[in-house]
Amino acid sequence: MEEKKQIQSGEGSVDISSFSDIKLRIHVEVGRTRKNFAELLKIKEGDIIKLDKSLEEYIDLYINDKLFAIGELVVVNDKYGIRIVDLA
Repeated sequence: MEEKKQIQSGEGSVDISSFSDIKLRIHVEVGRTRKNFAELLKIKEGDIIKLDKSLEEYIDLYINDKLFAIGELVVVNDKYGIRIVDLA
């Protein structure tokens, strides 16, 4: 038997199981930088690209190119993850 997932809304609960196959594009922005094309051509393996944010600053999480949440970078079992701090 399929379990139906419910969320509460202002007008009662809504079955969200029919949305489970919708694909969303998610990306995380850790920081930004600007480089001209000549600088890009000089980049080689091992080079460090300086970003406009430090590791301690919050990062942005986007869903379908819209800011969705703000979080912090964490390491769990030698893998990177995001701890959500606030929803946008």
